[in-house]
Amino acid sequence: MPSRKALPAVAGVVCAALVAGCHSRKGPDLVPPQNVRMDSEVLEEFYEEIQEYVRLRHKVVDVVPALPPDATADQISIRQKTLTQAIIKFRRKAKPGEIFKPEVEAAFRHVFKEIFATPEGAAIIKELRQGNPMVEGVPNPGDPTHETLKSVRLGVNVVYTEGAPFSSVPSTLLLKIPALPPEVRYRFVGRALIVRDTDANVILDFIRDIVPDPTIPR
Repeated sequence: MPSRKALPAVAGVVCAALVAGCHSRKGPDLVPPQNVRMDSEVLEEFYEEIQEYVRLRHKVVDVVPALPPDATADQISIRQKTLTQAIIKFRRKAKPGEIFKPEVEAAFRHVFKEIFATPEGAAIIKELRQGNPMVEGVPNPGDPTHETLKSVRLGVNVVYTEGAPFSSVPSTLLLKIPALPPEVRYRFVGRALIVRDTDANVILDFIRDIVPDPTIPR
């Protein structure tokens, strides 16, 4: 098995043993795309951190009252906020780098550097600017012809600003980085890559300055 320090990584590292290992654990299957270019040990470590969060999330969901079949919009909103606060409480000791550990962050940076250096790099950056809350705003209620930027603060256990837009994540990138279960998603905030809980709207971890475009605010 390659060393963790071999971060230029193994091309197409989706070996049968790794895929089988992902299926053998409890929780959702996490089968990486066929062309993820990461050291197998680093990839396994990242998946284990994601799995650990999903397991914790299941515990949180169990203590949050379920919605009735005919739930109103207010009830749905209240439950979402309850879930958010419960996740923040359960992860109150979480710190930056718990999901993107140093070796995992280094692997992501290497993959992104390779992708942005390709002829398609400029188009990828242009696409990820779409919906990026540091670049695009939302219609101003007082004047719909103008947009208002809604700042999103980077931080672990920080709630993603309500009403702020969500960035596009180009498929070219998604095919090169590990797949995620439906409970979490990648997004971009400025030049940073984040992992966000889709329902609780909480930022779980992030990598600063992974996008090499100085025209995008940090």
